[in-house]
Amino acid sequence: MAPKVLLIGWDAADWKVISPLMDAGKMPNLEKFVSQGVMGNLSTLYPVLSPMLWTSIATGKRAYKHGIHGFAEPDPKSGSVRPVTNLGRKCKALWNILHQQGLKSNVVGWWPSHPAEPIDGVMVSNHYQQVVGGLDQPWPMRPGTVHPPHLADPLAEFRVHTGELDPEILLSFVPRAAEIDQGKDRRLSILGTIIAENASIHAAATALMQLEPWDFMGVYYDGIDHFCHGFMKYHPPRLDWVPEEDFELYREVVNAGYQFHDLMLGTLLHLAGEDTTVIIVSDHGFHPDHLRPKELPNEPAGPAEEHRDFGIIAMKGPGLKRDQLIYGASLLDVTPTILSLYGLPLGRDMDGKPLLNAFAAVPEVEYIESWDSLPGDAGMHPPGMQTDPVDETEALKQLVKLGYIEKLDEDRETALANTIKELRYNLARDLFDAKQLVEAARSFEELWNEFPDESRFGVKLLECHLGLSRPKEARVAYERLFREKQRYAAVALEELQKLSQEWKDKNFTDLTEDQQTRIGDLRRKASFNNAVFPFLLALVYMAEQEYDLALVEFTKAEHVQLHNRPSLYLGRAKAYMALGRWREAEACLNEVLAIDPVNPAPRLGLARCHLHSRRPRKALEEALASIGMVFHNPLAHYVCGRALVWLGRKDEAITALQTALAQNPVYPAAHSLLADIYRSREQFDKAAEHRALAKAAEARIAAYLAGEPLPDDVDLKLDLDMHRAASVADLSVLEALPPLGRDIVVVSGLPRSGTSMAMQMLAAGGVSILTDGERVADESNPRGYYELERVKQLVLNPDNTWLDDAQGKAVKIIAPLLDQLPMGHVYRIVFMERPLKEIVASQAAMLKSLGQDGARLSERQLAAAYLKQVDNVRAVLAAHPDRVSVLSIGYHEALHDSLAVATQINRFLGGGLDEAAMAAAVDASLYRQRADSAAA
Repeated sequence: MAPKVLLIGWDAADWKVISPLMDAGKMPNLEKFVSQGVMGNLSTLYPVLSPMLWTSIATGKRAYKHGIHGFAEPDPKSGSVRPVTNLGRKCKALWNILHQQGLKSNVVGWWPSHPAEPIDGVMVSNHYQQVVGGLDQPWPMRPGTVHPPHLADPLAEFRVHTGELDPEILLSFVPRAAEIDQGKDRRLSILGTIIAENASIHAAATALMQLEPWDFMGVYYDGIDHFCHGFMKYHPPRLDWVPEEDFELYREVVNAGYQFHDLMLGTLLHLAGEDTTVIIVSDHGFHPDHLRPKELPNEPAGPAEEHRDFGIIAMKGPGLKRDQLIYGASLLDVTPTILSLYGLPLGRDMDGKPLLNAFAAVPEVEYIESWDSLPGDAGMHPPGMQTDPVDETEALKQLVKLGYIEKLDEDRETALANTIKELRYNLARDLFDAKQLVEAARSFEELWNEFPDESRFGVKLLECHLGLSRPKEARVAYERLFREKQRYAAVALEELQKLSQEWKDKNFTDLTEDQQTRIGDLRRKASFNNAVFPFLLALVYMAEQEYDLALVEFTKAEHVQLHNRPSLYLGRAKAYMALGRWREAEACLNEVLAIDPVNPAPRLGLARCHLHSRRPRKALEEALASIGMVFHNPLAHYVCGRALVWLGRKDEAITALQTALAQNPVYPAAHSLLADIYRSREQFDKAAEHRALAKAAEARIAAYLAGEPLPDDVDLKLDLDMHRAASVADLSVLEALPPLGRDIVVVSGLPRSGTSMAMQMLAAGGVSILTDGERVADESNPRGYYELERVKQLVLNPDNTWLDDAQGKAVKIIAPLLDQLPMGHVYRIVFMERPLKEIVASQAAMLKSLGQDGARLSERQLAAAYLKQVDNVRAVLAAHPDRVSVLSIGYHEALHDSLAVATQINRFLGGGLDEAAMAAAVDASLYRQRADSAAA
């Protein structure tokens, strides 16, 4: 029998809050749990944004691999913005892998998991618990919330509405709740919503644990994160900027929230039983102490600044150690560890490792290249549903520019543009965190050029140049950043003064919410941070090896917020180390530890100081402490290796250096040190091998710093035959059909696939054409478009009664709009197919003639988006065989054997057309974007 595993997600849980509560006996279930298992810190990833992180937990992969990049995403069909879904996830999650191995999974509330995937088991999406309307109003669940669908109604009954909460529950969080004027203070209502939603998740999870079979159970609670974002500022001890009255009212909320989770944990553990392996994780922590920031960045997802680098992990179950600490765990390690518990291989494309130090007997770990390439049903959404929302929306925007879809209204377009901007920014930050600095720099530079008033993009570009050892580019970025900040601050100040004069007779509280927000934004833009710019200039001086000048600038940046001072002191320590002033460097590093003891960077810095001061034992101790916090730390493993060589422990040094190289294969210093060790042992073949590898690594680094294309560049990752067409040929009807009658003839295909040519053939053959002539002929289509403006509104306008006028006639509707057709009519679809390379090239030529820029996608990305659109169309058409008939026509065949194609179309439409006239309507001279010339 397969083992049973229960994975519990507590968003933002932190040992800094938990440990005092356990010591006080206020979290007895967790206290007993950790005494019978293992516990440790769980390092997070950047950016610290929950949808990205929980998807990394469930896949073992970073965001640039799994495809989830933020809290919201564009809806490619409506052109509006929606909460993030799982439709953009590009790889299998843990439950898909288990499904493929014949195991049942129940997953409740995972973020994001909407729409629910068709796994073997039960999935309840993250939309399940969200309260809609008042207690006296209907509370329907969104379609796709529960799989299998027959469980939707029974599970809906387990949801808890805020209005159903007993007042005693709120009093356990806010004992003085009766003193609050809820007409002015909405915080109590917010608190009630958090409690109700997490109670709903818990009710569904406990019901499924008892009523549905499972091998794996995954439950996600967002409560701690919400309690902390709303109320951590009031957590003891009181900070001097927190009003005392608010502190006294809400000081107990965070602790009560943790105790609430402990109560729910007790029930889960009871239901799971002793034979189940239980794992509790959080995606990040939350500063509960002096590191709480007073001010947050003026940008979307700015509250993530309150997060701490380390979440929690605790594990208990058969085969695991008892009452032990584990070190160096990352949230990327969760899925590999669970796969190891089931005895399943890991994908080599996963970024994490199994936590073998948690096992009483270390299991043998096996690998496959990738679970994603393993064929067979994995309980995922069908290909037509899975989509990259940014690429799909860029493709949609290209269709708007080409004139095939109606332009979105301005507000919707603004929201869409802002959402795409944030997704691009988050992806670039993930690439930066993954050390994909060349690609990250390219993305940050594109963003900054498009949005020059947003200095955050310039700061990240500067950091990329620093990481790539490009001091000249870093200096240019800094000077531009300083110059543009001054310019935009002056503009904001001028507008602020104008508004202040305009509203001089009003108090700030008299302004509308939008006006107050506008004033706040302008004040932030008009301000000039006198700590940030000296800090950035110091980093530039460091890159230029002007260390004394860097120290001067670091001193000017002293008044940054306390939670930012570790970065300041670490920078200063590096300057001192570069100058050989080791004692002063140590003092700076110890200042960092005094502020934040759980920080791997100062430990590693101290290890380097001790090495240079000939203290190898202390160096080894500090390097191991750094590794204990973050295991994926190649420099720390290398420093360990150097210290061990000094101590004469060469076997252990080899192991440490091999670990460094496993984490960073391009590491010349590690290869060189290994070569020295093997030479000292007279193992000359191995020494020569590592000397050669060191030289190869140096050459590769030089190429990388020169900006040569990365081997996993996004275009190269798309294994796409650009010379094939996006096809629906498998649906094509071959036999003759009865006369047309009232069926609607739809000519479709991707834009520039020959749809206008097909319309011309139908018109010549005697089919009535539905067109308004508003789009006139031009150099791209000199014989006309044969379009109807109303078609462009299929996405945005639900009133499609105009289709009544199309019965018995032909109308042109491009492929991306076909899934919007109302199935109250019967359609015969002539679908034009042309090689993707030619379509993309023809679109580019048409956009150029219109004076328009194309989508912000490469040719391959755009072609991949179109392939997904056609996959989706195929699934929709195949689902309605009684309403839809399809005839696939090749563009090249229509050009080179037009009479044969005319015969096919005539048979498909029931006969009676003039085939010779149809063939004569084809003008082969208009074939301009050929696959061979396009490829050139």
